[in-house]
Amino acid sequence: MSLQAAPAGVDPARIGAFLRKQRGVKGVHDLHVWPLSTTETALTAHLLIPEGYPGDAFTTALAAALKERFGIDHATIQIETDPTAPCGLEPDDVV
Repeated sequence: MSLQAAPAGVDPARIGAFLRKQRGVKGVHDLHVWPLSTTETALTAHLLIPEGYPGDAFTTALAAALKERFGIDHATIQIETDPTAPCGLEPDDVV
């Protein structure tokens, strides 16, 4: 846990691909997965959805899907809607 790396068996690339397939999602960045404890996993990610915020039901369902498919216990999803407003956390080398 001290390295804050994705837990064994959790593939951030697969999670990113899953997120990119969600309705309205045009981009995913600042994706991080790490253990909260020996039994719980956390995720944060920014999703670009130019059509606008899809509502709380979308993020609630997405968190449930991440739990079911990948064992993510605590997901924090940030929705960005303006593709012309660059996010300072978008480059892969920014943590």
